[in-house]
Amino acid sequence: MWRVSALNLTMTEGDYGIQLPVTISGTTFSENDAVKLVIKDKPNGTVIVEKTFTNIQNNTVNLEIAAADSALLPVGVYAYILDWYQDGAFMCNIIENAVFKVVDKA
Repeated sequence: MWRVSALNLTMTEGDYGIQLPVTISGTTFSENDAVKLVIKDKPNGTVIVEKTFTNIQNNTVNLEIAAADSALLPVGVYAYILDWYQDGAFMCNIIENAVFKVVDKA
């Protein structure tokens, strides 16, 4: 289960396959755009999970992690970023070093 508080995201340990729709304002995305989610062990730390999403509709991207990604994220506090790419070129950072927390299932 996802929980959102401001820019901070919380996920229950072991969860995967659940979409979190994120609507991005300030620009209009096209079919050539992508949003990359990067989860790190700490701000400016080691990348643990990196996912690229290309099916952006009405400026909304559905963030989702797979079982293999979830297995890399034990209970703890991480940092995440969202970056915007167009035709493979970096455009801008949408969210920089916000909190990504994984909480105990029990």
